[in-house]
Amino acid sequence: MILDARGIRVELPQGWSGRLFARGRAATLHAGDFTLALQDGEFGTASTAAMHPGAAFLALTEYEPGGGLKPHIGLFASRRLPLPLDPTSFSSNGLAHPRPGQQGMQHFFTSAGRPFCLYVVLAGGRSHRRRQLGTVNHVLRSVKIDQRR
Repeated sequence: MILDARGIRVELPQGWSGRLFARGRAATLHAGDFTLALQDGEFGTASTAAMHPGAAFLALTEYEPGGGLKPHIGLFASRRLPLPLDPTSFSSNGLAHPRPGQQGMQHFFTSAGRPFCLYVVLAGGRSHRRRQLGTVNHVLRSVKIDQRR
């Protein structure tokens, strides 16, 4: 399945669900290998609460420049997604809402002049996470971000 809206394009593997939405001008992508919550916040609080062991979730959330936030500066200095994702970057401390059996990571970056946060949550044990990371990396390699129009 291909999602293409708001200047973001991603190819999702069979069995994955996803959606692209915006609040104001800032876009958010949610994708996971389980049924996602239709009404959810930027970092998928409702979706991640419903994750089962072996599930993977990612959010790519855009930030609006202003109020001191500038693309390519400070937290958003990185210019790319950190692929492949480093398995050691996942921990319970990386979760927006810590839950038993979940590990998460966040990475802030700027692409096409647009500041984003990548947030990934993996559920289950170490063997689940290894398999999940391969698929998440595949999905993230398909992400294309265009300049805002």
